[in-house]
Amino acid sequence: MELNSKKQNYLLWTTSFFPRIGGLENAAKEYACFMKKQGWNVQVITNRYPRSLPAQEYFDGIKIIRYLFLYGPIGYFKDYRLDLFFAWLIYKPLTIIKLIIHFFKTKPDVVNLHFPDHQLFEIYLLKLIFRFKLIISLHGNEVERMGDLKINSLRYYLYNRLFITAEYITACSQFLLKEFQEIFPQHNSEKCFTVHNGVADLYRKQNIIQNKDDQFFTAARFVPKKGLDLLFQSFKKETGFDLLIAGGTETELRDLGLEIKNGISIIGRLSPIEMVKQLSLSKITIIPSKNEPYGIIIAETICCGSPIVTTNVGGIPEVIDLAKKNLSKKERKVFNTFVKLVKPEKDAIRIGINEIIKNYGCLDEYIKLIPKVRKQFPWSKRLDKFHHVLSEC
Repeated sequence: MELNSKKQNYLLWTTSFFPRIGGLENAAKEYACFMKKQGWNVQVITNRYPRSLPAQEYFDGIKIIRYLFLYGPIGYFKDYRLDLFFAWLIYKPLTIIKLIIHFFKTKPDVVNLHFPDHQLFEIYLLKLIFRFKLIISLHGNEVERMGDLKINSLRYYLYNRLFITAEYITACSQFLLKEFQEIFPQHNSEKCFTVHNGVADLYRKQNIIQNKDDQFFTAARFVPKKGLDLLFQSFKKETGFDLLIAGGTETELRDLGLEIKNGISIIGRLSPIEMVKQLSLSKITIIPSKNEPYGIIIAETICCGSPIVTTNVGGIPEVIDLAKKNLSKKERKVFNTFVKLVKPEKDAIRIGINEIIKNYGCLDEYIKLIPKVRKQFPWSKRLDKFHHVLSEC
């Protein structure tokens, strides 16, 4: 592609987008804004969920178009959701017609599909009709679900056809890419590569606070793989610190079979600004995941200057390696004193916490490293390879 001769049309198609908050939404937003800065004509297609969101709007000069992507009519029928079943019969063909008209008008050169999920049939049909270059970006949960598919199912077939016809397939960690390739082996492995997520400016430009509050902190969805049970088992009020947990409700916690105990407080879902403040003030942030495709909160935590205890699962070790990439041997020793990568076990988490507390008098040495670590996580640095590859395809 010769970007100097004319601007190319880049369509980012994602399951969810801003103003919804989450890892996928943040990543998709950063991709769209980065590509716009590189001179591409950028549009976003996403699901209209919740329905209160407008069908069309603009974000930083980028047009967002929302369609209703319903899925699984058989599933709706089995769940006695006849309203959704009949809605699918009406909206599915209507949405496809609208998409065909939109593609005919805009003629995208590249479609970057983020989190392939409920839009598989639509994107496959449009690929057959319009012959655009398809880039598929994987983020985590969708790959986990792919492993449960039956090989003779329609969904498996659509996934497989899309992966075969894609120009490139990216994943947010080497761990996730390997997991994907075990499910859908690619004959041309060179078209698969890793694009690690970056950290938003909000986290990288936050003032670093050395005088921390006497509290531990964690933030996660209240689901089993996030390891909150390990955190509860490892936490002891006798340490003299409270534990604040963000990301869910007491009801969701009870659904995990966990009960609030002395010293633990549930503080709900935090806005990005609230999250940055909390990470900056926390004595230690604890991320006890049992499975994590990447773990952007690890990078966000370190960029905010919080010591951290986290587990060595999934893509988390990759985040830690990125953070340490340009540190000297002496600096790495300081870094490892306040960033503990441990086994997903309650005793290992407790030991990691105690080791950080024991060395807390040297926190200023860790704080001095943070500006250097932050330089590893700008989104522009993470997306340079993606743009370079896209420009030559």
